[in-house]
Amino acid sequence: MFVTKKSRRDWVHAGLHRLASHGVEGVRVEPLSRDLGVTKGSFYWHFADRSELLDAMLEEWAEAATEAVIDQAEAAGTAAETRMRRLTEIATERFDAELELELRAWGRRDARVGEVLLRVDRRRTDYLRRLLRQAGFEPAETEARAFLAYAILFGNHLLPAPVGRLSRKRLLRDAFSLVSAPLAKSAAAGSDRR
Repeated sequence: MFVTKKSRRDWVHAGLHRLASHGVEGVRVEPLSRDLGVTKGSFYWHFADRSELLDAMLEEWAEAATEAVIDQAEAAGTAAETRMRRLTEIATERFDAELELELRAWGRRDARVGEVLLRVDRRRTDYLRRLLRQAGFEPAETEARAFLAYAILFGNHLLPAPVGRLSRKRLLRDAFSLVSAPLAKSAAAGSDRR
């Protein structure tokens, strides 16, 4: 049975879900209307065409996966360590690897999408660098740690599931903690093991 009312946001979220599972080629009006249980007329009530939907999807993703995450980390407190801990929790719990990877595949073929991805990557890594600088790291170390944190976030999804005793979520949390841990603590722990 078809329902007649779906919001613009419903269409955008359905489009993002379909992008994650079928790639950008799978984001078409007819399959989306079936997914939502509505007629194609509902789509055209909210969007002039598919291109407008794709633009709205990019905008929604950039806001929800970047600005909203940063806002939540900022709300966690004033200490850089507290905000980094909150950012780590959000990243390990809600990072949508399938969507991020499909967006990047799309961005390799579409320069406009590539520009949005570059802007998002800059914003995310700038925020990581800011937190690390506030935690007292030197500029070169800040760059390396921000790069490692971002690489961990993406790279962990390309690796098979962990075979050790710890869950992937725990390993991610611990890896992020290591990246943001003061060097003096790491060096002291290393000398204690000798």
